[in-house]
Amino acid sequence: MEVDQAHFRRQLLPILKHIANAKFVSFDLEMSGISTRPKYSAGDRSHDVGKPTLQQQYDEMRSAAETFQVLQFGITCVEEDREKDFYLARPYNFNLNPLSAEGVDLRLDRTFTFSTSACDFLNKNGFDFGKVFREGVPYLSRDEEEERRAEYSQRANKNASIPDIVVGPEDLSTLEFSRLARKTIKDWFNDPTPDMSFVNIGSDAGALNAFQRRLVHQLVRNEFPTLRTFPRNDGYFMQVEHLDVKKEEEFQKRKDARFNTLIAKQKGLRWIFEALSGGDLSDIEPEWFYNQAAEDSDEQLLEVQREFAQVTQTLRRKKHIIVGHNLFADLAFLFRTFIGHLPVNVKHFQEDIHVLFPYVIDTKYVATYGNDAMNPRSNLKELLAPFRKTHVPLILLHQSHNAYGAEFGKEHEAGFDSWMTAELFVKLAASKCLEANVESESVSSSDSSGGGARLYESDFSVDGAPSGWHVRQLNAKANANTNPYAALSLDFAKDNDRDSTVSRQWLPDFNHNFWDIYVNKLRVNASETGFCDLAEREDDERLNGLRLPLRQVL
Repeated sequence: MEVDQAHFRRQLLPILKHIANAKFVSFDLEMSGISTRPKYSAGDRSHDVGKPTLQQQYDEMRSAAETFQVLQFGITCVEEDREKDFYLARPYNFNLNPLSAEGVDLRLDRTFTFSTSACDFLNKNGFDFGKVFREGVPYLSRDEEEERRAEYSQRANKNASIPDIVVGPEDLSTLEFSRLARKTIKDWFNDPTPDMSFVNIGSDAGALNAFQRRLVHQLVRNEFPTLRTFPRNDGYFMQVEHLDVKKEEEFQKRKDARFNTLIAKQKGLRWIFEALSGGDLSDIEPEWFYNQAAEDSDEQLLEVQREFAQVTQTLRRKKHIIVGHNLFADLAFLFRTFIGHLPVNVKHFQEDIHVLFPYVIDTKYVATYGNDAMNPRSNLKELLAPFRKTHVPLILLHQSHNAYGAEFGKEHEAGFDSWMTAELFVKLAASKCLEANVESESVSSSDSSGGGARLYESDFSVDGAPSGWHVRQLNAKANANTNPYAALSLDFAKDNDRDSTVSRQWLPDFNHNFWDIYVNKLRVNASETGFCDLAEREDDERLNGLRLPLRQVL
């Protein structure tokens, strides 16, 4: 399902609910470039004898993430449906718009960079670059938000301490404008029964310019400290009125609230990132989620507030399982987009990612664990292809997310790749369970939080066909719908012919020791070690204190 800027805020609550209910969430990114390493030049390493260190590989990846941008962000929320015996997947695809959100001006100034080689590749795969700017969802990193808030505060203080303009005696027109403004204000101020509670300062020549408005501000601030000025009619004239402390406080509260609303709207896709990383969602406005013009808007608001409170509480407590394919670069780009500048040291990067996402699984690492350099390529499509005829465990698309029903065809669209990653993860992990001979008694089948029965080898036929009951459901669905994966609407419980001897096929709970060799390991084939361990800690005291640990600001 593709979500654009026009529908993002209305769709946000359902997406957050699916993240909260997910057994795991897979993600994928498409970027405007993936490497800044020069070729056929002094920086080219093609003739190097040995592999680079993990730090050297990180330096290259960090340079790319600091230079290029994320164009698309795809996630797939996967739930367990224990009643119907399948995993249910809901993929989402978002284009990331680097421009300001509609109706928002926070004075963002970003440099947007494209690599022609990366864009040629995306273009050949049907990527619509125009959609990024026409329909893309905005975003605002934590660093950018902090900068905008600091600038907003400084701007308010600056307005109170702007130095006076010195007008020379030869500037007769400016002196005359100031004299007339002073006389107008003074006459109104000294009138015991003025006609109005304010007085307007304008010019017969037309709209006031910025210099004239500043002169009026300066005049009132210096000579009439109990008065206040406001630009009116888009600055066409200045309005002067008596200072009302209570009114001023209310005005400032409204101004702050408007600014916070602009920040919340500009955050856009960062709300998804915060949900996945256990971040703060308190600035999300419930008004986004219901029709305020409806007759029952009050009832809708109460229901939305109740749902949102329940979802945010679940997300705060949840142990999120994040799954991706070839995650080393994706996590760096994700950090750069939604947090800020990447740390210089790879160990600090590992620590920061581990604080954000304590439980990460890289399907490329799972697929290549124990392999040597002579194994075939391990890209996502090629790894998934042999599992396409494997239907145990069964993972299906939700009927509202059937755009990705075909086996292949939308590769390198982030949402589709996240769906392929989810399917690969479930089936690949199941095959690894069989290889490891995970015993059923070591996995609780009654624990819906992640347990499951043993993956019996007898449930996999020689040609990879599913059990008889699943065959009937898939065939029935295929005859009724061109999308054989959208099976939510089927009432499987009514199938009286269901084979009761077929065991439910669930992956082990994520607390099971089966996952110990895979969790928080990222495949980095080009490096000396071949992988990056996110749970590894830096023991070098010389590096301590170089930057504020992320956990202190979360």
